[in-house]
Amino acid sequence: MKKLTALLLALVMLLSLTACGAKVDAPATEAATAPAPAPDEATATPAANNGLDPNEKVTLHLYGTANFIDVGAEGTIDLVSGVEMPGYNELIAAWNEKYPNVEVVVETCPWDNWITSIQTAVLSGGVDIILHGATLTELCEPLDPYLQRDSEYADKLFATENRRFGDLSKTMASGIQYVIEPSIAYVDMDILDHYGVEAPTADWTWEDLIKIAEACTGTDPVTGEETYGVQLCYTHTANIFQNYYQLAMAYGAKPITYGATAAESTIDFTDPALPRVFADIERLAACCAPNVREGANVVADLTPENNAAIRWRTLAYDQYRKIAAAGIEDRFLFLPLPVVEAGDMAGSQSTYFGSYNMAIANNSQNKEWAWEFIKWMTTDPAAVEWTVATGGIPNCEYGMELLEGKMGEKAAAPMQVLKSMPEGFCNTTNAWYDNVNFGTFSTSLVTVLKDLVYGTTNAEQALAAWEAATNEYMASIK
Repeated sequence: MKKLTALLLALVMLLSLTACGAKVDAPATEAATAPAPAPDEATATPAANNGLDPNEKVTLHLYGTANFIDVGAEGTIDLVSGVEMPGYNELIAAWNEKYPNVEVVVETCPWDNWITSIQTAVLSGGVDIILHGATLTELCEPLDPYLQRDSEYADKLFATENRRFGDLSKTMASGIQYVIEPSIAYVDMDILDHYGVEAPTADWTWEDLIKIAEACTGTDPVTGEETYGVQLCYTHTANIFQNYYQLAMAYGAKPITYGATAAESTIDFTDPALPRVFADIERLAACCAPNVREGANVVADLTPENNAAIRWRTLAYDQYRKIAAAGIEDRFLFLPLPVVEAGDMAGSQSTYFGSYNMAIANNSQNKEWAWEFIKWMTTDPAAVEWTVATGGIPNCEYGMELLEGKMGEKAAAPMQVLKSMPEGFCNTTNAWYDNVNFGTFSTSLVTVLKDLVYGTTNAEQALAAWEAATNEYMASIK
């Protein structure tokens, strides 16, 4: 499909952002395939085109978290592979080779209380670029006018970070991802072979996945060890919602109809696909290891001791590095998540996306230079190569070509998702799920999902409890 210029993609603002905030590992081994040559520098839009003077003395202040806090100014060494990841000082040095008069000052904050930290810093003034802050729309400059003006740049991106500003019936770009992380499935072919289960293909359905999980839960016929069909993602955190999100997309369960405000919106739990979503989560939970069902989430995944046939999450490059460091690349099949079965997105993969993003603070005094830095960060070869070196999947074609050179055929799964996802597919303020605007909608979902996965309730009871809590909130704002 045509690369999208306005894809609705967002991070999750729940109590925990484990998926997006997780540190990624450094590369362990490199595939024999050579990386693609860097794009011609002449194709980049020069700053002068937007009325900027490269000789102007400017200081840009970047504040926030993302991989900037993970790698630090000087870099870090990955504990699994022992490979060094470059710090952000190396990134800034590359920027200054192009713009020596534009100083970039980076201040990071820890993941603990990062939202409050960013809010305080931006409202105090002096912040130009918010690191990983596109979900905080009250602080962000809407970027649609910039993208429309720089359409050549926009066409190079797989996605933009779109959110709902004010009028909930509309979305605008609140930031740009420089790292974009689709969830994909990791299938242990040893376990499938031991049970005599055929390997799935990229056009599989969730029913296919569940049947494989059920078939591979038990005592391994070859090793005699207990194995489990699936590992649900983030069962120990608020990001457990991702398991619902992906199935809801697949089955076309769209409980939300947006109006201009939350009070003018409707949440309808009579959608006939919703019971199927919860019933299938219950089936999947029965195929999890007991410690996963209890929220510990300590299955020995993607190691020689792996005991789960299928798992899914973001950070595909990180997962590749883990198995490469252990020398077990051939054991695991990387696949897109199952396809969407219903609605206008049928045929696409029903996947959740994480990201690291940059947003322009709406009170910045240097918005044009901030925009120039974001463009450079997402498309300049030096910046894209830094993103890959720190473990991320870049938001542009050149970045994916670099990853293909490192991951080989295992890059096909994330590439397929990024190149085929339709507009509006993965925004978490959408018709499948909203993490911001409807009070207990998201928090209650997390609670009932944990009860369901941990086995203290069943699918019917969980859905009823979610409906009751959400309806109570909606009644309170009417």
